[in-house]
Amino acid sequence: MSTTDERELEIPSLSRAETLSRQAYTALRSSIRSGAITANNFYSELQLARALQISRTPVREALIELEREGLVEIVPQRGFRLRSIPDAERQEAFELRNLIEGYVVRRLALEASDDDVATLREILARQEKTVSDPAAFIDADEEFHLAMPTLLDLERTREILLTLRGIIWLSGLDAVRVPERRRAVLKEHREVVERIAAHDPNGAVKAVKNHIRFTRQALSEGKRQ
Repeated sequence: MSTTDERELEIPSLSRAETLSRQAYTALRSSIRSGAITANNFYSELQLARALQISRTPVREALIELEREGLVEIVPQRGFRLRSIPDAERQEAFELRNLIEGYVVRRLALEASDDDVATLREILARQEKTVSDPAAFIDADEEFHLAMPTLLDLERTREILLTLRGIIWLSGLDAVRVPERRRAVLKEHREVVERIAAHDPNGAVKAVKNHIRFTRQALSEGKRQ
């Protein structure tokens, strides 16, 4: 049976630039990605509030948002824990990513400016510097994928992708922690950007779908090991 994990949590510190609830949401999401918050353990609002050095109210608001996205389960009198993602839901998340990201890169290949392409290349340059750091690499990976709808002012699309990516993290991040896969991800990302830069919509769609397919295969292989 799962027990409440009362260890000290290493969660990014907060600034005052955003609302506390939004900062708590961002910090908790980052902690899920990095593995600081793990599966099969319950965590309390008080524990998180102490780690973030804020009151429980913004933590509660952040957890409600994460629950709405399907990332956590809040259990009365127990706290919260990460959700276990069924295979069917994981499959659905990948299929939706195929559709949505295919649409996004097609639009970018038709509409992207030189500055947009430069922005994506800058993100990849930063990601390349994190190959030896799995947590930082995953952060940069998310920045890259979410930058593309942002460049098109597709805020709703970005929010949907944020949720889908969270569901896929919970299905297993071990594949991305393998150095060979991280190097392959960079190569796949570069191909997407080059097709966008060449204003080749069909090539961009093919590149992003290949990337998603390879990610799905790596995740499946990791779960079998």
